[in-house]
Amino acid sequence: MTKPTLDAWFCCFFCKSKYAPFNRLIKELSAHRNEEKCWLLFHENSGLQNVTLFDEGPSCIRDEGQTTLTDIIRMECSNCGEHLGGKIVHVHERHPIICEGQYVVQLTKKP
Repeated sequence: MTKPTLDAWFCCFFCKSKYAPFNRLIKELSAHRNEEKCWLLFHENSGLQNVTLFDEGPSCIRDEGQTTLTDIIRMECSNCGEHLGGKIVHVHERHPIICEGQYVVQLTKKP
């Protein structure tokens, strides 16, 4: 007998397109949380859909008191163009959790 899998997805706040499966979530990056949004870290083979990747640039990611310099490719919703986060393509310092290929997703909270 197989176990049922959870078919829950994170969706774009603006157009409601699903883009990231809940079961590929690694953790919330609590150092990036504020009243309007939080940031989530996903596995490198997350099965993201309805996203467009472009424009690589530097970014700092904070996790549990450690700041890591990374290069991230910007990620947008392919349906409405809203910024969703990015894909980590290079990590400049060794980090126990954050690594190349993972996705950092911005989760916007409802007003």
